[in-house]
Amino acid sequence: MLPRNARLYITFVIATGSVILLLAARTWSAANLTQFFIFLGLAALASTFKIRIPGIESTITPNFVFLLLATNVCQFSQVVAISLVAALVQSLWRSSKSPRLVQVAFSAAAVVLSATAAYELTHLLLAGNGWESSIGTIILAGCIYFPLNSALVALVIGLVSGQSWRQICSPCDAWVFPYFMGGVAFAALVAAGYDHSSSWRGAVILIPAVTLAHVYFLNRSTRRLATKS
Repeated sequence: MLPRNARLYITFVIATGSVILLLAARTWSAANLTQFFIFLGLAALASTFKIRIPGIESTITPNFVFLLLATNVCQFSQVVAISLVAALVQSLWRSSKSPRLVQVAFSAAAVVLSATAAYELTHLLLAGNGWESSIGTIILAGCIYFPLNSALVALVIGLVSGQSWRQICSPCDAWVFPYFMGGVAFAALVAAGYDHSSSWRGAVILIPAVTLAHVYFLNRSTRRLATKS
């Protein structure tokens, strides 16, 4: 049985994610569906590049690279759909253990919530100041998405396991942060080199770079896990 605080927190996050999904469904946009499906496919593909985070029962994937690019060029409802599919693939694809429904639901809700916050806050802050730009959108969205998603996941791990924030975060600080910042840099380069209508072309070109980065960090994670065992 999960601790009461953990149950309440998980329920809150899942409920919030469900509300966002309903809002996205009500405001669904069919604009530029070709670009939407390309980003959807790329995010789903990247979600299969899973790396286990040493020290905690969680994984990280480069799907956030394509989520950030989608934040720059897609509509709100499309970003929500892409984040949902990416999260489901990450949870269900070749999992070492069969995930429970509540785990899948929480993971999906956390990604949807993080992507929504990144999308809404980025466009609100940049458009409100009158200097919205593709590079600025990518960087600011990344600075919102990563800390929020990490905090949502770290908090549930702490509530379930009784570990402190330091115990959860310290084992992966040395390489998860560079992993994420490299992804943000890749996305920013694409945003700088391609306009909104052709951003998907740059995203496709990123696949080899994302694959190489995945292999590098996967080897680092594997060596670290082997050292601990």
